[in-house]
Amino acid sequence: MEFITGYRAEILDFAEVLFDWYRRFLLEAAGRRGSERHKQQESSLRRLPPDPALWVLHTLPNHALAFTVADPAQQVGGRFYSEEVLALQDLERFITFVGTVEEEEEEEEEATPQAGQPLWRVEHLLLVTDEHGTILGFDFLLGGPPKAAGQEPLEARALALLCYSMTCPLGAGEPRRPKTLTVGDPVLHKSLEPLLSRLGVAMSKGPMRGWGPRPAFTFPTTRVQACHVCKKHSFEGQLTACQHCQAVLYCSERCRKLDWSRSPEDIGHRFWCQRMAGYMSHARDLANLPFTFAAEVTSETFNKEGFLSARGLTRGYWAGESMLVRVPDYGVGLQGPPKKPADFLQSGNPFEALRPEGGAALPPAPPPPPGTFFGSWKEYYQWRGLPLGAPLAVILTYPLTMYYIITQLAPQHFPELNILNKQSLKIHVVEAGKEFGVLMAFWELSVLLPHVSLEVLFVGEALPQELDGQQFLLQRDETHGVSVQPGLAPRAKAGRRELQMGFSARPYHLLQAPKPDLVIGYNSGFALKETWRSCLPRLQSLRVPAYFTECSEYSCAVDEAAVSTATGGSASPALINPFRSPFRRAGTDNAMPWYANAFVFHLIYKASAGTHRPAPLAQPPGPGSSSGNAPPPPPPPPEPSRSRRKEKRQQRAAGRRRK
Repeated sequence: MEFITGYRAEILDFAEVLFDWYRRFLLEAAGRRGSERHKQQESSLRRLPPDPALWVLHTLPNHALAFTVADPAQQVGGRFYSEEVLALQDLERFITFVGTVEEEEEEEEEATPQAGQPLWRVEHLLLVTDEHGTILGFDFLLGGPPKAAGQEPLEARALALLCYSMTCPLGAGEPRRPKTLTVGDPVLHKSLEPLLSRLGVAMSKGPMRGWGPRPAFTFPTTRVQACHVCKKHSFEGQLTACQHCQAVLYCSERCRKLDWSRSPEDIGHRFWCQRMAGYMSHARDLANLPFTFAAEVTSETFNKEGFLSARGLTRGYWAGESMLVRVPDYGVGLQGPPKKPADFLQSGNPFEALRPEGGAALPPAPPPPPGTFFGSWKEYYQWRGLPLGAPLAVILTYPLTMYYIITQLAPQHFPELNILNKQSLKIHVVEAGKEFGVLMAFWELSVLLPHVSLEVLFVGEALPQELDGQQFLLQRDETHGVSVQPGLAPRAKAGRRELQMGFSARPYHLLQAPKPDLVIGYNSGFALKETWRSCLPRLQSLRVPAYFTECSEYSCAVDEAAVSTATGGSASPALINPFRSPFRRAGTDNAMPWYANAFVFHLIYKASAGTHRPAPLAQPPGPGSSSGNAPPPPPPPPEPSRSRRKEKRQQRAAGRRRK
């Protein structure tokens, strides 16, 4: 799969940018020695255009973070990690972060993961930003087995960092020098003043006090794009999009030609260019959302960190949307052990984790049940009494997409299942990923479908092993809102809301469980995980309705090819999901629109030998449509009912008694 924007953790893309910039900074610093070179650099820096924004040099001491670097031979083409790294835990074979305690040297020795790998401690982090929080450069002062005695003093390192941040700003923009600089360390602030005056940079009247130049200081989303072919980042040179499709980014004509004629043919841009032009034409349709903030969050330059911070969305489920706060997936053991998996399932208001700071949480169950099935965010928000300025759709996209499949798509594509009249539904969520972090939000399904008993089984190797085989029952409780009981508790009385959740931390093809009514996968990426090669044939053998969402139209096309290869079947045409997330994810090496759960399709199974039942239609024929002159296939023979089989057994038993 050529483009993986919607699947790789954003913090990994950011780490790749930092690694590439820092590698270039160290190479530049190594070749800058000599007084003559310093004079030439000073002259070129003075000629840079001034930046009216205040620049800040943060000096951040560290006492808890250390790391080891694995065999550098694992690096691919000078990159920090290979393409198959999608989540933070996948990074462990390249770099390992550990906690350290200064006073206990024995603990530091025990923290080293493998013998022969030195433990490096970050003693100081030097960080250059502007007053808006845009990261312009950084440097580490390290301590560890290779003693740091040979390192340059702090003043020299800080000056070198500031100079390189001017000529090659990491975050954005052309080379420039600040008109004014402030420093977080008083001693360093004073010692840098005469050195920077030669570069035409004025120092603020005094050192900066506190974390930032103003109380609301925070880091915006850092967007650094890269060439699709050679991965050269935008701070190394200008990038341009393909002139025809405007979807893929290149740093040069050479890279564009290499991508155009790649082999095999179906991975070259010659094959995809026309298709991607069509995908780009649907960007406006994907951005067509009823929210008052839609224009901001669907922009290519969407500042997600600023959006979350301004609205107080920094806790609970919102932590998983940000790179600036610790969440379970990003913990890397730096601030104590992560939460136990069962901590995600607690009695109380299931929507407490959606509440913004200083705001109110959704009630567990609104008094009037919905009188109809919703088909848009606007209809749902009106029923729930939510203002269109509330961004809860970012989290609720997971339960609402499942609701849409149950109430709209499955009855349309598989009418013979009579799914709307079932009193209970068994649903398997395969290759569970990010949706696992918002488990309690799935209680909204019992609010929307109060007369259906739902059993949702989350399956996938990414789930915590501690949850493997566990089950929990969520029930409406007048005292607590929702009570969570481990195991299989007694079922509720008719009309009482309940939701049963189970977990299996293993690949789907190894699962031993009753056949489900529905299978659902979120943001699947069939070509990215080896487990799909076994999962798809298992679904083919089960022949249950299986729906999947994707981040982009491109991903849907790749998925259809993967299904054909794995099972000989196909996939239905992808439909825009009305309950997609409103947050646009910007591509690193492409300009395609990516949204969580943007599209939805279902599997069309290959016909089994000897079967007379046709595969379900991707879209049922409309009124008056004709399927041609061929007669319809004969219906399958009716299966005897339970009462009919019981009657036959009684007749055979009576015959044996007469004998």
